[in-house]
Amino acid sequence: MEVPLMEMHTCQVCNKLFASSGPRICAACMKRLDKVYERAREYLRDHADAELNASSLAEAIGEDVRDLEILIAEGRFERDTTAADPEERRRQQLLSAFQKSLGDSSGSAAADRRTTYGRDRHGRD
Repeated sequence: MEVPLMEMHTCQVCNKLFASSGPRICAACMKRLDKVYERAREYLRDHADAELNASSLAEAIGEDVRDLEILIAEGRFERDTTAADPEERRRQQLLSAFQKSLGDSSGSAAADRRTTYGRDRHGRD
C-alpha cells in the first residue's frame, strides 16, 4: 500500500507552513473558519430578508471580514443555499425533467421523419 505524499503548503489564512495532501488552509485556521461559518450561517438563516455584504455580516456577527471573504471565495455559502433552498431544488428538478422530455421527443420526431421519408421515397416503412 502506497502512502500519499504530504506536500508543504503555506496556509492561505495565517501564512504558516504546514504539511498536507489536501486543502491549502491549515487545520487550526480551518477549525476557526468552520466556527465563523456556523455563526454566519445561523445569522443568515435568522435574518433571511436582510441585504448584507461581507463587511456588514462580519460586523453583525462580530467576526473579521477577511474570514468571511475566505469562506465566500471557497464557495461555502453558494453550496449551502442551493442545497437548503427547496424552491431552487424544485426548479432544478423541473428543468431537468423538461430537458429530458425534450431529448425524448426530439428522438421520436427524428424516427418519425425517417419513417415518413422511407415511406414516401420507397413506398414502404
